[in-house]
Amino acid sequence: MGFTTPCFIRKNTPELRKKLKELGYEILNSGDTTLDAHNYDGKGSHKSIEEGKAIITSYGNLYGVVYDVDTVTKKGRIDCGTNEELFLAIAALRDDTNYMQWFVCTSDYKESDGKEWKVGDFDLNTCPDDFDNILPHWRKATVNELIEHFKDKKEQLCVE
Repeated sequence: MGFTTPCFIRKNTPELRKKLKELGYEILNSGDTTLDAHNYDGKGSHKSIEEGKAIITSYGNLYGVVYDVDTVTKKGRIDCGTNEELFLAIAALRDDTNYMQWFVCTSDYKESDGKEWKVGDFDLNTCPDDFDNILPHWRKATVNELIEHFKDKKEQLCVE
């Protein structure tokens, strides 16, 4: 139970690592170095996470920084290019909560005066919730829907 969809982004910033922590990820590291086998420098130590080229999410609730993107792409992880919004949307997908996940409206309805929803509208659930709580008119966005939703963003996508 937990995070469901391995993915990676072709960038590594302190801000991205902080956002992953806020989603509930923990870094796969010891101090300032990652323990990912692909990051071993061949000289007895591991590279600093600050040198990383990509961040991946694929170790349950852990994330790592990798240097050999070719190795990552062979493992079936979703390549988010440099699109931070897409990466965070896919990285947030879980089966034990709805928090910080994108939802798609399934039927037209009026939420309140001045707030109407149409089929296909997207909304980010930022409210902590009880997973058993049913959200009428909404369902979680699929990976393909997230890719389509974020593809028009300025950041480059490398997904196919």
